[in-house]
Amino acid sequence: MLAGLCAAREFGYRWGFLTPASKEELKVVMSKAQTKSDALRENILEVATRLFIERGFDGTSFNDIADVVGVSRPALYYYFKSKEAILEVLTTVVTRAAGELASEALPEDLRQPAAMLRHLVLRHAHLILTHPLQFRVVERNEDNLPLKQRKLAEQSRRAVLEQFRQAIELGIERGQFRMMDAKVAAFSIIGMCNWTAWWFTPSGPRKADEIAEQIADMALRSVEQDAGRQLSEQSVAGVLKLLRDDIDLLERHVKP
Repeated sequence: MLAGLCAAREFGYRWGFLTPASKEELKVVMSKAQTKSDALRENILEVATRLFIERGFDGTSFNDIADVVGVSRPALYYYFKSKEAILEVLTTVVTRAAGELASEALPEDLRQPAAMLRHLVLRHAHLILTHPLQFRVVERNEDNLPLKQRKLAEQSRRAVLEQFRQAIELGIERGQFRMMDAKVAAFSIIGMCNWTAWWFTPSGPRKADEIAEQIADMALRSVEQDAGRQLSEQSVAGVLKLLRDDIDLLERHVKP
């Protein structure tokens, strides 16, 4: 596995010094060795991802990963000291990104409930659609994450839920969204985003951005008030008018 790098070192030691031509030869040898090393590391991560999703972290041993990759345990140990180290590498990017997004302030021009909710959906869906396998590993093996990452994942999840809930409640208060349990609606929309990790295929006919846009449209339609019932501004008069309209409609249906 490391024959190329060893050969490069031996080459330098044997000659004591390197001419310009031999320096280039050494660079080629080391570059090829590094490329093979990087490819093997990526293969280890891909295999571990699949096994962690299929069998779970507890159901996957270090030897299982080595066997599927086709290397010895010592060779695998050269790249990763434990399966915990592999899990940490696989989940760091997505948990860190989720934490950063959850703490990110909304732009000033996104103060309207619909624009706010749309932004949140697009942002959350895009994160998952661009890291589907990593997200599945986190979901499947969260209890086995390093403590720091597990806490970050929990904090991010709570923060995302609160952002969605607040946006929906604001829309309800302003008469732009229908009356509903804002927390249930938030869970439902977040779940719609999360589920993409289990069916989205990057090589499929629809790109991540297109799917995120469609999910955002569906999310808004699920909560928006009918156009004729939306209030232009929050006011008692506007609410009373909607109530009178409902009463008139009810009376027309109950009269003989």
